[in-house]
Amino acid sequence: MIKEKAKKKKNEKSIAKIVSEFMKTIFLSFLFSVVVTFFLSWHARNEMIKNLYLSKQDKITIDRSVALRLISETDLTKSLGKKNYAVCMQVGQLYEAAGDYLQAEFAYRLAAEKSKNGNYTAYYKLAEALIAQDKFDEVNYLLDSITDYQNVKLIKFKTRVNISLGDKYYSMGKFLKAATAYENAKYYYDKFSKQDKLISNSIINRLINSYISAADVIVKNGYNTEAVVFLKKALKYDPESINIKYKLAIVLSDLDPQASIEYFEDLMKSKPQYVDYSTYNKTLIKAANIYELEGQNTKAKYYRYKSHSLDIFVDQKVIYKNDFEVKPVSIKFSKFLFTYKVKANFEIFNVSGVDINKMYAEFVFKQNNNPKEVIVQKCATKQSPLLSNSMEAKNLNVEFGHNIFTKKELENYSIELYLYKDKNFKTLIDKYSIIE
Repeated sequence: MIKEKAKKKKNEKSIAKIVSEFMKTIFLSFLFSVVVTFFLSWHARNEMIKNLYLSKQDKITIDRSVALRLISETDLTKSLGKKNYAVCMQVGQLYEAAGDYLQAEFAYRLAAEKSKNGNYTAYYKLAEALIAQDKFDEVNYLLDSITDYQNVKLIKFKTRVNISLGDKYYSMGKFLKAATAYENAKYYYDKFSKQDKLISNSIINRLINSYISAADVIVKNGYNTEAVVFLKKALKYDPESINIKYKLAIVLSDLDPQASIEYFEDLMKSKPQYVDYSTYNKTLIKAANIYELEGQNTKAKYYRYKSHSLDIFVDQKVIYKNDFEVKPVSIKFSKFLFTYKVKANFEIFNVSGVDINKMYAEFVFKQNNNPKEVIVQKCATKQSPLLSNSMEAKNLNVEFGHNIFTKKELENYSIELYLYKDKNFKTLIDKYSIIE
């Protein structure tokens, strides 16, 4: 009886042990599968990101190598006139990818001749090939030769060609010709009953940049009156632009002090931290002198009073960019587990000629143009002022908590440094890339 109980107890232990080992095996298998799944998903994610960051230039290079190999094996233009539209288009695309725009032009001309009425794809590709060869007269002839009537595809064609033409002129520094092309693009695009806001804004931004760039060149050559004309054209498309108003205020400060002051005052209401107070102050004095010569002493006193008030405002509220030298001592990134973190060290020197008793530094961590993190540090107080023309710099260390998942992504991140006495009037000192 005792032996039977011992035997039964032994059997019970064996069963418990078997169950325990079975559960242990299941747990280990589950853990292994989780680890393998995590690794595979992490690897797949990295590969996906790598593909996403394959640049357009890399893709063009790949296409070009294939195209060069194909066109080197045979003369694709031989008897091309006897081929159909699709073949002509494919041959044109191959030569275009290979960078042989003359042969691409030949193929696209044949394709355009064979294209159906209302199909402007071949004409657009032909225009692109002509633009690449700087054959601008032929592009304009092509645009003029196609009947201008209410046709959605034709409007789209002429819009796209004029945008491409403007882009080419802009890249060559021919800003007024670029503006003319963009004006034409806008003219045709405005014919669409349903417009894409992104495309419309893209054309307008191109127009604005062309007129501003043209004005900048003209000012350097001393033709300020003409520059005002183009700046006002740019302002017509972007009436709230701080940049354009500021440029007009500067250019007009000699030509028309009263008009210049109007732009300066508009800026003072919206973005006073962007105003060049020295130029504004000189413009106020010029206006006061003009009114004194005209015998309008009341107005002269008004502008002198504004000049005095401006000095007080600047002293209490404003930071000038040129009053400080900022050196990025180091911008480093380190990997922790699966993410990257960024640390930076800056030295700030006060070269303003005046001791600063109150000032803050604001570091804005951005991905492209999107702020991801903001860190503010005091860099001058009454107890620890930032002394003028001192050889000793104020050292600032900043560490951002934002997680970055791949090293490639670091190329899209930057640090913007602002200095200010009053948080309403921040001055952008500089922008620093994480990876140059």
